[in-house]
Amino acid sequence: MSRELGSLHESQRLGTQIGDILRPTTWSHAVKLYASIPAAIPVAGATDLLLELSRSSGNENGSPVTLIDLWGLPDCSEITIEDKDVVIGCGVTHNQIIDAQNLDSALDILRSACIEIGSPQLRNRATVVGNIVTASPANDTISALVALDASVLIESVDTQRRVPIREFFTGFRKTTLMNSELVRSITIPRWNRNTVGTWFKVGNRTAQAISVLHAGIVIEFDGQSPLVTRADIALGSVSETVNVSALLSEYLVGRELNAETAATAARIAADDIEPIDDIRATADYRTSVTGAALQRALIGLSNFSVSESRTAPLLGWIASRPDPPQPSLSPTSNISCTVNESIVTAPIAHHSTLLEWLRANASTGTKEGCAEGECGACTIKLNGAAVTSCLVPTAQADGSSLVTIEGLATGSALHPVQQKFLDKFAVQCGFCTPGFLVAASALLAENDSPSKEDIEAGLSGNLCRCTGYYSIVESLSSLSAKTELS
Repeated sequence: MSRELGSLHESQRLGTQIGDILRPTTWSHAVKLYASIPAAIPVAGATDLLLELSRSSGNENGSPVTLIDLWGLPDCSEITIEDKDVVIGCGVTHNQIIDAQNLDSALDILRSACIEIGSPQLRNRATVVGNIVTASPANDTISALVALDASVLIESVDTQRRVPIREFFTGFRKTTLMNSELVRSITIPRWNRNTVGTWFKVGNRTAQAISVLHAGIVIEFDGQSPLVTRADIALGSVSETVNVSALLSEYLVGRELNAETAATAARIAADDIEPIDDIRATADYRTSVTGAALQRALIGLSNFSVSESRTAPLLGWIASRPDPPQPSLSPTSNISCTVNESIVTAPIAHHSTLLEWLRANASTGTKEGCAEGECGACTIKLNGAAVTSCLVPTAQADGSSLVTIEGLATGSALHPVQQKFLDKFAVQCGFCTPGFLVAASALLAENDSPSKEDIEAGLSGNLCRCTGYYSIVESLSSLSAKTELS
């Protein structure tokens, strides 16, 4: 409760409002726009940005911010394999990385990190470049990219420069980016046959967990002997920035990697970090878990073996994204969407998120639970991909096709997922149910015979406080592979 009469609690404040949204159609156009409006904010997946805006009190004069929408730009949303490098465009999402199999073994480390980012709905929106620009040491992909010795291509209207990712971060949530500079891509060197690596994470939950520790490890061996010639080990979420441990590299290079050297290397790493205390873990715990987890990982690599490449449900990720029908939008602009096969046209107004716009104009069945992308109650399908609509800027839905809970049934016939939820009593209070049903329909459209593990991974972005999940998992497990799904 507020201490002063008439003042609002921080949870009641509106935060920073979105004003104009500029939608360039090419990368060069985006760079020129940013040069002409340096106070604007570049945005792609927007999963971090919308949270930051909702929690901030606005700029100095309290006016709305201008966004430059980079989402889906065709000339920077691809993964390119070159002779010596893999290039990841600034619009590439985490699910896009997960879906891109057999590109290069170096990407398996990054893929493992991407799988641990949030939920399938979040990964359908969040980009790898966005993860590094946010620059939190808890961002899982950073340790993978630092260990992989990636570099960052930065462009402005006047300059182009390439910065090693190990020099990109200058402090907690700080980078080397200057005014009107944009990150165009990340370049990862391809591995030779003597290189192995892994990535791991320690968290307080199995899904939707911010890391207590995450680490990327790349080890290169001498082709003629078992000696280590390169050891790049990056530890994240333990200090203010993610860096390769120089002491650890110095110790391992020139030695054979075995149980003894792995144990010593783990002790060196634990002593070398400057662990932080926060709500997720104490500094002492971080020191202890760093040593134990790193020792296990290095022993695993000592046999020149790596863990199997992991996969995860994508919940409808697709490569194609529709071109924006309007080059610029404002709160007074109308957007038009096909919502459950019917066209809905309405002004953006003060509705910064697609969830707000839908509830005001089309779909009251789509619920707001957390407004932070954590609970999944607001899950919808956006151009076929399941997303949390509370983290999608309204303007980015212009011209898109949306499916909400109201669109799953066909006339009076329930969607098979809806029917199974009824049959198995998978509903209690019902608040989370719309999000579960939309996410489940996306999962089953992708995999009509999901295992229990597939179901749990596919629904990891949806929280329920009533059922204990057992009846939800059972309802999906009971669906026949021959069931007609849409």
